[in-house]
Amino acid sequence: MLRLFITTIFVAVMASAQTFVVEHARLIDGNGGAAVEDSALVVQDGRITYAGPFADAPIPEGAQRMNMRGKTIVPGIINGHGHVGLTKDLKQGQAYYTRANVIKNLQIYASYGVTTTTDMGTALDSIFEYREQRNKGEFDGARVLTAVHGFTAIDGYPTRVPGVKGVANEVATADQARKLVDKLADDGADLIKMWVDTHHGAYPKIAPEIRTAIIQEAARRGVVSFAHVYELADAKQLAAAGVRVLGHSVRDAEADDELISLLLKGDVTYIPTVMREAATYMYGSRAPWVNDPYFTRSLTATEIQALRTSFKAAQADPELQREGASDLAMAMKNVKILHDAGVNIGFGPDTGPPGRFAGSFEHLEAEKLVEAGLTPMEVIVAWSKTNSRALGIDEDFGTLEAGKVADFLILNANPLDNMRNARAIHRVYMGGKRFRW
Repeated sequence: MLRLFITTIFVAVMASAQTFVVEHARLIDGNGGAAVEDSALVVQDGRITYAGPFADAPIPEGAQRMNMRGKTIVPGIINGHGHVGLTKDLKQGQAYYTRANVIKNLQIYASYGVTTTTDMGTALDSIFEYREQRNKGEFDGARVLTAVHGFTAIDGYPTRVPGVKGVANEVATADQARKLVDKLADDGADLIKMWVDTHHGAYPKIAPEIRTAIIQEAARRGVVSFAHVYELADAKQLAAAGVRVLGHSVRDAEADDELISLLLKGDVTYIPTVMREAATYMYGSRAPWVNDPYFTRSLTATEIQALRTSFKAAQADPELQREGASDLAMAMKNVKILHDAGVNIGFGPDTGPPGRFAGSFEHLEAEKLVEAGLTPMEVIVAWSKTNSRALGIDEDFGTLEAGKVADFLILNANPLDNMRNARAIHRVYMGGKRFRW
């Protein structure tokens, strides 16, 4: 659980025991306030001891000092909805869930500035071992929080998706679901995930009483509950039952006052995953990122070729195109409605499955959220303060302030001027240690 996650990171943090100061950069701390134009960020033994104006900075004797004038510091990206290790060369299957593939995924995430990611319900039990190895410093890469095995109905979504059958928990009763939640919590799951979606009528949906049992048992065990959702009615039921995070946009209807009230009352975080919707259909007609070197640098030649041929052909169906465009349009509309109403907007593009690529898609998501109506500052808050709080790790992670673990990015340009500037990564630090890719 999160206690294990937070405890084991300090083995790696202490291994990088170093005192340094990043000086004269612009500092965006993730709290949403004005940037500090001439700042100092002081790091000792992997934690921040000072973040603020350079003129007031207590510079420790003997500290390494790095002048980063003209650059911008932002919190590391926390991906609130991702998957790790189950996909290789645009194919998904349990055979791909190897240590090497998980490490590769986590290193690609880190190379794009994602310092913590999530593994939302499609993991194998070996994720516990890999999580521990990473947190002990046996390899470098993004940290990972895992839901291990998500919950769905018998033969429910996504059990017929390649590679997922046998990974997801198919449950028929509330009592069965509670017992499985307890097992996951005992094993060390950080999150509890469920899918509540017919996938446009193709699958049975998990029953409301089972959803409620999962949410209540997760709360009793102190584990964050997370729901994949599609329909407005289901979002309302889940919020009323006490779910902590909704992991997709409502896409069948506009968000209404009742949903807004329930989300605000329950302090629910809403992660829109707008790039997930784009990736369900845009390869078939217009996916401009396919020709962008920033996107393709982490792909294999096999993946690039498939995106331009077989994957494109598979998404060319007119009905799939219509469905995908409609879902994306509603997702974009609803994130703006909910944001303007004061709902917690989190961040995560549902990376990991075929066609949704680690790291680069986080940047595409950020840019898409600005297109939907958020400001760049609000997107940064979403990936730092909001996500860390939603995932229950905000005591140690998220914002850049004294006492927090030193997970941050140094950018060559100001993302407040243009969200695309978040791509201009100069350095990535996790636990005060520079990640080298």
